[in-house]
Amino acid sequence: MRKPRFIAGAVALLFLAAFAYGKVAEGVLDGVVLNGRGVPVAFAEVFWQAADGKAPHATRANGKGRFRIAGVSQGLYDLRAQASGMTSEWEHNVLVRSGKVSTVTLHLIRPKSSSSSRDKH
Repeated sequence: MRKPRFIAGAVALLFLAAFAYGKVAEGVLDGVVLNGRGVPVAFAEVFWQAADGKAPHATRANGKGRFRIAGVSQGLYDLRAQASGMTSEWEHNVLVRSGKVSTVTLHLIRPKSSSSSRDKH
């Protein structure tokens, strides 16, 4: 009589393991937005998309310049931020793995002016 109970218990554990595995198929993008002096930038806008340029999204950093994007499918992503007339370079090919947290630091810079000193003479 113990054999059927053992088999039923083993099958139940297999179903639970398969269900739990399916729940961690997504990862997290976590990061901070900093200004040129290394100070966190509150409420900066953060743009992220798949590395192939598809499915663009936007979110905001919190009051301490931090952002956390949960439920991200495994793959490569590009991110950048902007605030107060400054923008960061694109951070390309950030790898997100299932069940893992990928951390990114985005540094805001002032845009370069389109005219050089030679154009003024």
